This record gives sequence, C-alpha cells and structure tokens, in this order.
Amino acid sequence: MDAEQRGHGSAAPPPAILRGAHILRIIADRNGAPLTATAAAKALAIPRSSAVNICVALEEVGFVRSGPLGYSLGPALGELGQAYVNTFAPVRHFTEFCQTRRPPSFTVQLGTLDVSDVVYLARHDGTDLVTIASRVGGRLPANCTGLGKAMLGSLDDAQLERVFEGWDGPLVTLTPRSIRDFAELRNEVRKVAELGYAIDDEETTPGVVCVAVPLARRQDLSSVYAVSGSILKADATEARISSAVRELEELARATSGRGDELE
Repeated sequence: MDAEQRGHGSAAPPPAILRGAHILRIIADRNGAPLTATAAAKALAIPRSSAVNICVALEEVGFVRSGPLGYSLGPALGELGQAYVNTFAPVRHFTEFCQTRRPPSFTVQLGTLDVSDVVYLARHDGTDLVTIASRVGGRLPANCTGLGKAMLGSLDDAQLERVFEGWDGPLVTLTPRSIRDFAELRNEVRKVAELGYAIDDEETTPGVVCVAVPLARRQDLSSVYAVSGSILKADATEARISSAVRELEELARATSGRGDELE
C-alpha cells in the first residue's frame, strides 16, 4: 500500500461526495418517482442552490437524469452496477447454471450479507408463479429472510459475533412472523447450522415460504453467499421442502464453482 492510500484512513471525505451519494440513495428508494432539487435540499438540510449544483454534477456524469418532475437515476449507474456484479464469480456461476442447466421450477435467488441486510445479487424466475418482495440490487433484513439466516448459520462463532456487533437497535420485522429479538435469532441460527438450510416461513411475505442453502463457508466475511427458492405456503409440505433443499444444494455447489455441473 502506498503513502497516498495509507493517508485515506484519516482523510475526511468531501461533503459534496457524501451528499451526492445520499441523493442517489434517496432517488433509489423512491421506486422510480423523480426527486426535485427542493426535496433533496430539504432531506440533506442544505440550500436548494447547493442541491441543484450536486444534481447537475451527477447528471453530467450520467448518474442521474433530469425531467420535468425532477431527477431520476441515470444509465451510467446501470453500467457501474453491472460491472460490480460481474466481479463476483458466484453471480457468473449462478447465471450459467440457470441458463444452461435445468434450474428449479420455483424462483431462485443469490444473495450476500451486508452487515444486517441481505443484498440480492441475482435471480432466476421459475415457472411457478410466486410474488416475492425482493429484487436484484435490493436489500431486506437478514433476520427476516431465508438467505440471511442461511448465511448467518454458515458462520463460526467468532464471525457471527463480529457480524452482530454491527447491528444497531431492535430487529426490523416485515410480517407478524418475523424474528423479533436476538435471542430468538441466535436459536434459529443454531438450528440452521445443524440442518444445513434455513426456512423463512412467511417472515418476509405472507403466503410465501423461502428455503435457503448457504454456499461453502468462507473465512472472509466479504465472501458469504447463499441461494434460496420461494414456494407458496400452501405447497410447502415436508416432502416439497426436502425436494427444494436438494435442488438448492445442487445450485449452491454450482454457484460456488465446486459442483460437477460446471466442470
């Protein structure tokens, strides 16, 4: 590491960069609804002229585009996002398996862990029609999702403690069935570690059960992944779940690059 890189640890990031990133996050959370400069200024507690200047700079590099109702995300973000995703071997393996092999009939997803959230990296829609809450690039609380619990269950005790240290406040819940406290989550994680798979029983979406299997455990917490499949609660018999686990285990091996499917 050179001297310039070592100096970054103590350098204060430019406020304009932070504000620009905040504006992008606000627009992303609006699900396609444009953001006005006035609304951006209010959210950041800065003068409207400052918000306009930041948005103009973001537009110049293609991160946002302007319209009569305000600013929306720009095409350059899509290029950067795809370039980011393409750096992950699991995404490539997951996509190859789903495109060249016979994937499960249910919708499958690949996710990674970011502190207390699951970030969704890839998805393949099956022939079974099930409406689910997640989307590629989106995030959901790890304690509510099969993916999150599967990844937590794949960690050793030391890794798990480091992850939990970053979680602030009470657990977020999405449905009345979501795990609400750390004691319950720890018990669930221990169970997942024993079984080798996790279940989200209507904890994210009413009427939907999610089965998830972790990829092979890694020492690096930045390399924690899992795959999941979503089925209707009405179809979630013991036999159906067992079958889903077997299919997801095959997908997990392929996604990790360790399965015969990709050799």
